Amino acid sequence: MQPPQSESGVATKLLKAILAKAGLEFLVILIAISLAAYTHLNPPIRGAIDVVDTTRIAGWAYDPRDPSDHLEVQLFIGGRLITSRRADEQRNDLVTAGAAMDARHGFSFAVPELRLATGKHRVEAYAVRAGGGKNKSLLILTKKEYWLEIK
Repeated sequence: MQPPQSESGVATKLLKAILAKAGLEFLVILIAISLAAYTHLNPPIRGAIDVVDTTRIAGWAYDPRDPSDHLEVQLFIGGRLITSRRADEQRNDLVTAGAAMDARHGFSFAVPELRLATGKHRVEAYAVRAGGGKNKSLLILTKKEYWLEIK
């Protein structure tokens, strides 16, 4: 037979259990709030580069948070900003595929107008999203590496 525990020993164990439970609940609430804030303040931009060849670089960009907005797309070649434009070209395939609610979210850059040097160039495209105040954030549209070779 074990000797009975003192009341202070039981109270200490109970206090530790309550504090551990409160800590876990706080952690769960903190994670839930962080995820809710992230998805509310920064929903994903949809988009991609569809074509990279010696005549054009083309794709689409869409913000489900504001379907009527035509995002600015910035084109980077070799890590440098080369040019930008609005993603407002007609792309009926976006509506057909369910990727966007209206078709005017395409973009295209004419490669000859970029006057790139000969060689192999890495191509990246970013959508620009307005943030709080004057802040803007760049969200990459390129899911894989694209290269353009100019001869």
